[in-house]
Amino acid sequence: MPKQIPVYLFVGQLESGKTKFIQETMEDPNFDSGDKTLLLVCEEGEIEYDPSKFAFGGVHVAQIEDKSELTAENLTALEKKSGCGRVIIEYNGMWMLDSLYGSLPENWAVAQEFLFCDATTFVSYNANMRQLTVDKLKSAELVVLNRYNDNMDRMEMHRIIRAISRRCDIAYEYTD
Repeated sequence: MPKQIPVYLFVGQLESGKTKFIQETMEDPNFDSGDKTLLLVCEEGEIEYDPSKFAFGGVHVAQIEDKSELTAENLTALEKKSGCGRVIIEYNGMWMLDSLYGSLPENWAVAQEFLFCDATTFVSYNANMRQLTVDKLKSAELVVLNRYNDNMDRMEMHRIIRAISRRCDIAYEYTD
């Protein structure tokens, strides 16, 4: 049986802080597990990755341009090419998670799932694209509301999240 590969899944809206968080995590030497890492990027945001700043080597960055590329065969080929022992996925917020979960190779197991949201747009995003909000919240272990400030209605955001998931942690990140 092939080796189990842990998958760290970062989901959320475009411009919600996923890339920045992943970049900063990869710059932290404490995140070096000794395993090679496959970083799958499923959307292009304003910020690009800078692998020269990663605290460790062995990171293979692969761009997924279209969700049709998310097949078990393609992902297994990327696993073999990279020789990875773990996978980090920055997932496109407009794609449904079931597409990804149904495409993961059998030996890939989601270890953690993080949802990033821009607090300035979260309530309206939920009102206008409820299906996408529910899709991302239903399995998230941590919801990070970036760009939060004390003038925002924290309880409204909290109620939206808790109506969908009672098990996830919620972090409010201030702009600074």
